[in-house]
Formats: sequence, C-alpha cells, structure tokens
Amino acid sequence: MKRVLQTTFLVVLVAFALRPRPVHAGPIPTEVKSVIAFVFVPGKEPGTFQPWGTAFFVGVKDETSPDRAFGYLVTAKHVLQTPDRKAWLPRIFLRLNTRAGGSEMFPVPIVTDGARRTVFMHPTDRTADVAVIPALPDEKRFDFKILGQEFLTSPQDFKQLGIAEGSEVFFTGLFAPYTGARRNYPVVRFGRVALITDEKVRFGDYDADLYLLETASYGGNSGSPVFFYLGADRQPGSLVVGPPVVKLAGVMSGTFLDVEPIKAVDTARIAASQSNMGIAAVVPAYKVWEILAGRELASKRPRK
Repeated sequence: MKRVLQTTFLVVLVAFALRPRPVHAGPIPTEVKSVIAFVFVPGKEPGTFQPWGTAFFVGVKDETSPDRAFGYLVTAKHVLQTPDRKAWLPRIFLRLNTRAGGSEMFPVPIVTDGARRTVFMHPTDRTADVAVIPALPDEKRFDFKILGQEFLTSPQDFKQLGIAEGSEVFFTGLFAPYTGARRNYPVVRFGRVALITDEKVRFGDYDADLYLLETASYGGNSGSPVFFYLGADRQPGSLVVGPPVVKLAGVMSGTFLDVEPIKAVDTARIAASQSNMGIAAVVPAYKVWEILAGRELASKRPRK
C-alpha cells in the first residue's frame, strides 16, 4: 500500500435542471459508496473471516501539487480493538472491490506506537472513537475513490449550511447479513439529526463529543461515514435554490441500547435483553480533521 494517491478527489455528481429551482434531497449520489472498505477479522475456523466493521478513504491535499492527495483510511477506533475494547487487534483485513470485477482481502497491521506505527488517534481527546491509518491500496488494482477534505464539516459550517435537529442524514457501510459474494455491496441507511449539543454525551462508559441521529445502527456499521444531505428545505421557513449539499457529518460509533426485562413463563426468574433505541452516536468530522491536520501526521507527509 502507498500513502500518496495521484488522482483527483471524489466529485459528488448531482443531476439538476439548467433552470435554477428548489431541489429537495432525493436518491443519494452513488459515488459515495466507492469510498467504502469492508473490515473483516479472522473467524473461528482456520482460513475463515467474519464481517467486523466499515472504513473509508479520505484525502488531504498536497499543498505543493494540486493534482496529488495524501490518502488515509478512517474508521471507528473500536473497530481495531477486541470486543471488550481493552486490547488492540494484531491486524484487520480489508476487503475491496477490484477493477477486474471481483474483490480481494488483504491484511492491515495494527501498530499504535513506535517507529512502525500504523494507527493514529486524536492527539488530545481520548474519548474520540476514531482512528486514522496513513495508507492506500494500489489504485491500478482496486476500484475505490477518496473523499476530499472539503467534504469534512466544521462547527462553523452548521450556521452557514443550516444544519440543525431535523436535518437529513445518511450513512453507508457493511451490512453483516449480506456483504456480497463476489464484490462489496455497502448498504445505505437514512435518518435525521436528533441532537446537536455543546455538552459531552454519555455513551457507554464515557463522555464524548457526539452528534445523535435518529437512525438505526447495527453491527458492521461502526466506522461508516455519515453524511449530511441538505436539500432545498435546509433553512426553516425558506427554500434554497440549487443542488443538494453532501457533507461528511462524521464517523458512526454505534447505537444506544435499552435494557428490557423479559419474564420467563411459569418461573420467578426475570431475564433481560438489549434493544436498539433507534438513536445512533456519531463522532464529528472535525475530530477526523484534527487528526489529519495534527502535527504527527502532517510531519510524515513528504514535501518537495
């Protein structure tokens, strides 16, 4: 794998009439599915793999060469960890579509420190469930695109774009029951922003900066890119003329679970099960940018 990709950034194509008119968000630009890689881990039987999560590619512009980008793999930090999140996996396996028409699996080592480090986390916020790996597959062999840095949203974008509770979102990633027999087929899920707050949100056993979405996230969705999909009605009380706006909201971290009692018939025992509450937690895209633009990764980008 290599770190520099000699290509252009992903361009989201949205069809619209030449005559200016209000445009509502409709079918998503299918190109965004091309930034996805499926994450697998070894299965219980030798030589087998089980679906584990989702990752996606982001590019940072090379300031010395406008037609060149430095490529990175982005995912949720816990996708690279054991289920109890107490240890790092030795490696993950990425499955990518090939230009020949199939797909291939290849290992990516997980090294979090030392000279051979492959994984970078947020420099100051340990609660940010996001990780970055500075590497890209061979673009001549694999069929993928990278998401340009201009798609990442900052807190300042919210007022400019009219992002608020009720704004439409979608995310795309691995669907564990069906990943595709020969090629990757990311599944797209839709929803709306449920909560944007200046306070940290309690999620699991830690407090973190998160957006909450009204959408269902399940196993395999962790690490998926989540997009704002802003149509003509993105500003309350008015219609905006022009094509829909697609921006990266952040990285899917997981879902909130509710514990419900289950009463066993004819016994005094009460069991419990967990149900999906329909609210998902997303790490903001600006956390990704703070890693990409941080001193550690910036110092590793070659300069002419």
